[in-house]
Amino acid sequence: MRTSRPLFGFVALVCAGVMACATSDLTEHHHPMSKPVIEDPPGKPGAKTLLIAMPDSQDFLDARKGLVTEIEKDFNVSTFVVTPATTVNDLAAAVERSSPVCLVLMNNTTLALFQKYQARPGNRATPPAVVLMTSFLEQASSRVKHITGIAYEVPAVTGFVHLRMVVKKRIDRIGVVYRPAFEHFVERQKALAAREGFEIIPMLVPADANAAQLRAALRDLCDRGKVDALWLLNDNGLIHDGAFLTATWRPILQEMNLPLLVGVPNLVDPAEPFGTLSVVPDHPSLGLQAANLIFELADNNWNVADHPIELPLSVKTVVDVKQVRERFDLRPDALQHIDRALDQSP
Repeated sequence: MRTSRPLFGFVALVCAGVMACATSDLTEHHHPMSKPVIEDPPGKPGAKTLLIAMPDSQDFLDARKGLVTEIEKDFNVSTFVVTPATTVNDLAAAVERSSPVCLVLMNNTTLALFQKYQARPGNRATPPAVVLMTSFLEQASSRVKHITGIAYEVPAVTGFVHLRMVVKKRIDRIGVVYRPAFEHFVERQKALAAREGFEIIPMLVPADANAAQLRAALRDLCDRGKVDALWLLNDNGLIHDGAFLTATWRPILQEMNLPLLVGVPNLVDPAEPFGTLSVVPDHPSLGLQAANLIFELADNNWNVADHPIELPLSVKTVVDVKQVRERFDLRPDALQHIDRALDQSP
């Protein structure tokens, strides 16, 4: 018998949009494939198998732990570690060995391998897949067959609400620059934010915007929009690398003295101040949520087409408290609303 569906904290998650050309994968470090860092539960005769394809860095391991804890009584589990060197043939061999009833795919690279696997000539019927910790999953689901899953992006309005709870500065108008491919996503977030009393001020930049164009757009947005904060999309075209950030975002943030909402926690770091606040899914809870999705699919004959992409039901906030104290005034009760407070102050 499977466990009943657990309850998760619901943090005003109203909707999300998604697209797959965005952020680099959520992990930055991989262990060698030969290193036995993952141990699957003992197999059960007659049980169906789930194949989990994922990197082996800590965030993914945390999500896997939450998932396996819930499903190991009902399914056999086979874990396949994905590294930058993994090929579609490697994934195909893992699928052939385990004959899974369903796959669990974690991160953009793994999903891209699955898409290539589907396109292989002569493939038999492709197993369905549940996708986690992948950028802009909803739009990816329009081009990758037989998948459902849980979006990684937390709706922007959730971040705005948390920013209000942390800084004394008034937060009503939030500026965002975006490339054409993100227009639909931004418009959806704009409508959702309006319901909670926030106004998103968008500024379009070219698809191939260089540092000078992005810097000019940011300055124009801040000058004309009179925004209270900025929001950075999970879009590599707006980030590139540290040198690009130094030439674009950093001088504008310093000049305009605005808090910045970011979509990944590694952009929040008091040692190199940049993002002010990030709201991301809680990874163990994400695994638990995925387990319940899998149980629902099993009850529905693995028909992923009937199951839309879900929102993450439990989130964590990461805040550069040092930055807020020095530049925006920290609310007296702010620490009650922060899961991870980063502060290098003496």
